[in-house]
Amino acid sequence: MRRAVKLAILTATPVLMAAIWMDEQPAYKPYQTPVLAPPKGAVPVTGKENVSQEAVEKNPVAPTVESLEQGETLFTINCAMCHGLSSAERGPVGKKLIPPPPGLDHDTVQGLTDSDIFRAITSGFGRMPPFQGKLTVQDRWNLINYLRTRR
Repeated sequence: MRRAVKLAILTATPVLMAAIWMDEQPAYKPYQTPVLAPPKGAVPVTGKENVSQEAVEKNPVAPTVESLEQGETLFTINCAMCHGLSSAERGPVGKKLIPPPPGLDHDTVQGLTDSDIFRAITSGFGRMPPFQGKLTVQDRWNLINYLRTRR
């Protein structure tokens, strides 16, 4: 009897091990698409430009305390999941992206004009979705005011 039990265990072990290994194969899960990085130097083309160069020159919203608070709230809700709450670490979604989104620290943002940032938020950029239909013009300017003060 003992011999039969040992033989059954020895026979079943490889089958059970194969079942465990099958779960850990490199494959995409259902509804999980592969994330492909765009080639270097690629320019995203999504259709017609929504915001003209002439339409946006200077930020019309003064960086008041209310504007900065509203911008911080909007950043936390809409941007932090990818760009991170601090520029040192990306958000939970941003950590999964290859390459990761840039940290929006002071030095990165200072190299851009308000008009550049406004167009990126409005029309999207690369994998970043457009926020034209999600944020009002006022909200986008408040967000830019907050980005200018972020460290």
